[in-house]
Amino acid sequence: MKVIVGFFTTKPGRRDEYLAAAQNHLQKSRLDPDCLYIELLPMPDRPDTIMLGEAFTSEEAHRRHEDTDHMRELWDVGPRLLSHVVIDNVIAQSVEHIDERFP
Repeated sequence: MKVIVGFFTTKPGRRDEYLAAAQNHLQKSRLDPDCLYIELLPMPDRPDTIMLGEAFTSEEAHRRHEDTDHMRELWDVGPRLLSHVVIDNVIAQSVEHIDERFP
């Protein structure tokens, strides 16, 4: 499994424009059976910041995802709309799932 968490800082006042530009990418990514989760979340207390969350079945699945037309289209708008990107990749051979319920 591969999990990606990141923060995108847009150029001042460009957050909504970047989120709109990302919609096609998000919709097409969600159709990929190896994409378990993908979301861009605007940070309410930071007007130019977006949190990225993604999960894929494997590193290979994520590489395929990066080699799509919709990913390249989104990368193309990055220099115009973004000022800073920080991403952490977590690649695991096994994942322990914990599901506890409390009364």
